Amino acid sequence: MAVSTVFFISSGLEALAVLLAQVCSYFDFSQPHCLFVFSLCRKIVPVVRPQDIAKRGDGVITVDTTAEIPLSTSKLITGRGTAFTQSLTPRAVFSFSGGHQLEVVKIISDTEAVVKNLPESAIAILAANDSAGVSYKVIPHVDQGDMFSSVIERLDSGNCVGIFPEGGSHDRTDFLPMKAGGAIMALAAMAQNEYLNVQIVPAGLNYFNAHKWRSRAVVEFGDPIQITKEQVQGYRAGGEAKRRAISEVLELIKNGLRTVTVTTKDYDSLMLIQAARRLYRPIHMKLTIDETMYLNRRFAEIFNKYADDPLVKEVVEHVAAYNRLLKSYGIQDHQVMTTSFGRRVAAGKFALRVGEAILLFAFAAPGALLHAPIALLAKKISEQKAAQALRESSVKIEGRDVIATWKVLVSCVVAPLLYFLYSVIFFTYLVITSGFTLRQCFLSTLVFVVVAVIFGIAAMRASEVGVDLIKSLRPLYLSVFADTDNLRRVRAQLAAEINNTISVVGPRLYPSQEEFDKSRIIRQEDFALGEKLIEQMNKNKSKFPSWDEDENDGEHVKN
Repeated sequence: MAVSTVFFISSGLEALAVLLAQVCSYFDFSQPHCLFVFSLCRKIVPVVRPQDIAKRGDGVITVDTTAEIPLSTSKLITGRGTAFTQSLTPRAVFSFSGGHQLEVVKIISDTEAVVKNLPESAIAILAANDSAGVSYKVIPHVDQGDMFSSVIERLDSGNCVGIFPEGGSHDRTDFLPMKAGGAIMALAAMAQNEYLNVQIVPAGLNYFNAHKWRSRAVVEFGDPIQITKEQVQGYRAGGEAKRRAISEVLELIKNGLRTVTVTTKDYDSLMLIQAARRLYRPIHMKLTIDETMYLNRRFAEIFNKYADDPLVKEVVEHVAAYNRLLKSYGIQDHQVMTTSFGRRVAAGKFALRVGEAILLFAFAAPGALLHAPIALLAKKISEQKAAQALRESSVKIEGRDVIATWKVLVSCVVAPLLYFLYSVIFFTYLVITSGFTLRQCFLSTLVFVVVAVIFGIAAMRASEVGVDLIKSLRPLYLSVFADTDNLRRVRAQLAAEINNTISVVGPRLYPSQEEFDKSRIIRQEDFALGEKLIEQMNKNKSKFPSWDEDENDGEHVKN
């Protein structure tokens, strides 16, 4: 979430302040160094989240299902070795295995407390461990009244507030349950000032391989969401009308966010969507990142909404089979068309690129060695923090969002320290061995640091080009030693099938065929030209200049 916050801060909105957890697995705003870094821009509003200050409870707990409690939905929690009167307050929460959270209604004694809305699954866990008891955490109730007041005051003065409505970062392919805070803040501000018109702008943060260095991210803004007078009046009325108004605005926020992000039921579905979009793009067209994201959303919408359509089912099955075929060859989709060389040409290019890769890595070696401690420390610490976050979170899959954040944070700290260490060593060496004056030693050290930074940047760029060269060796190798005609033929047939399916199913998303045609980024004539080029390439055993903007496709981390 820290990386996402930087995107918001650098978005150019001068009046924007972002709500960010004060304590989380990334940093603690109560620590002076973290507070200093983010206070430089004065655009962070620290928020205390109850789950971030949870503490392990003393003793163990069980449930007494026989106790008579006035409310039918409430149950009596009993403890052994517990001190409920000291560790609990009303509205605090018991948290235990299975992700269960039980809100405390009343504390009777050190060993008895009443909770509400105890689900059957939680009762089963507590009852099954009645003799040994269940370990638990206590999540305290936090009064967010001051934070809400400060946000409403900012809105009332015409400023912007950035909110992460899911409550935390994750690497899932769909949203977490939305928190109602954003809807409540907007409604409360408008209820307090009848002349205020708060507009909610959905912002989608889409990452491509967020856990890798130099990966890309796209920030998209949707249409502003208007809050109606009826919803504000309902919020003022309180009770059921207030809850209904909050639910309506929250649903509008959720729908607005879906228009600027790609959401799928699982990771495999996301991979299918991206594969279908790559196949759909004619080889002569280069898509912008915005166009790529637009097509991803459209494919996600079609695959989700028309999952039972026979045409869509067939495409999904065939794309999955094609992905398995690519895996058997050990190449990516964007490399398929580079296997169309003749064997003699491919052998020459293979030898040339091996030589280029050796030269590039030789050039990059000095800078890479100088900066290796940064990469190694960032990798080690980020993986440790990701493992810790996975243990403490029930919503993360691989913790790649944590890896991304910690790589940035570690690099920001280690890089200056490393340059300082190198400069001290170099300066000391000059003073002892060179016979230079102190002024000459200082100036030489300054030049050394500048050169070291330049070498680091050059090494990074050279390494990127070198890695791309190495990735290109596999399809060239296949061109020399394997028959890849069938692979290219399968790709061309599948691309035609996807285009036909989009032409048939796509118009159902629009009021008319004309609107669908206007919305198309890739038109029929573009696809026809792409087919002709592929046919010519296969016939002449030549390679069309490829566009590798799809090479870095990866998961999208929502924040």
